[in-house]
Amino acid sequence: MMPAQRKTNLIGRAIVPALFLIMSACTLPVRAQDSASFYGMAPQDIAQALRRIGKEHPDLQGRIVAVSSHFLGTPYVLGPLGEGPRGEFDRNPIVSFSALDCTTFVEEVMAFSLDPDLVGGTALLQKIRYKDGVISYQTRNHFPSVDWIPNNIKAGFIKDITRDLAGDQTRIATKRISKRAWYAAKSAADLRGISGLNPSQEDALVSKWRGLGVFMPDQEASLPYVPIDILPQVINDIPSGTIANLVRADDPSKPVLISHQLLIIQKGGQAYVREAAYKDKVKDIPAMKYFGIYQNSKWPLLGVNLDEILPRP
Repeated sequence: MMPAQRKTNLIGRAIVPALFLIMSACTLPVRAQDSASFYGMAPQDIAQALRRIGKEHPDLQGRIVAVSSHFLGTPYVLGPLGEGPRGEFDRNPIVSFSALDCTTFVEEVMAFSLDPDLVGGTALLQKIRYKDGVISYQTRNHFPSVDWIPNNIKAGFIKDITRDLAGDQTRIATKRISKRAWYAAKSAADLRGISGLNPSQEDALVSKWRGLGVFMPDQEASLPYVPIDILPQVINDIPSGTIANLVRADDPSKPVLISHQLLIIQKGGQAYVREAAYKDKVKDIPAMKYFGIYQNSKWPLLGVNLDEILPRP
């Protein structure tokens, strides 16, 4: 057995007991209207549903649509995933079917569409969430514009297709991202899943956390986007299952260029946004109705950056 194979098997064996323990703890009673949703399912039922999806949808696009539909109704919780019980600053679970935010929704859909197996998909999730698959807070792909998108393109999980849709109407958005300032603003309120520390221990941990960003240089984010005014012309041509990243105008008071991640789903001849909606749940909204909400936003929406999820090599 090759070293890489041994490493993969060891990861799988390590994840199995922890995964089922975490999921058993957060399993909720199944409601009749959610019978097709992962939310509320027991772990063994989720595993069975994933295997069925894998058999019924040999094509990746079909799996993305099917897997993402099984997350409909899942409640929104900001930052529901972390580095697990051994995490230094965030001990939230490594996978969850009971709560998601916008990015973790996209990540879990990607992972379990590419590998519709509970253990294998969970292992793959870590390679999507972390640079080079190295699990730590500082290697997590926190910023979509300078971490999540470029690192997942490099890893071969996604491909930017913005220009394929917008052609010569494509525009470029830029912003200087300061991770140093972002880390410096960390406080005890941002720690997740950590309890039992006295004030001195808490202060020491937060100080160490802030120190991670001290020597991080600013990064220039640069992303192509489909301008919001031409989006109606291309919305129905966006392949079903495409990741859409909402690109905002550069605002010095905001630390990010991308404010939200979601999926575009084509059904019944109409494009829908499938998203983990802030303070709500995973749901479908007609795409142009959704983007119309941003028409008079104080933080202008410039357009969307589009990424195709790629089959595993």
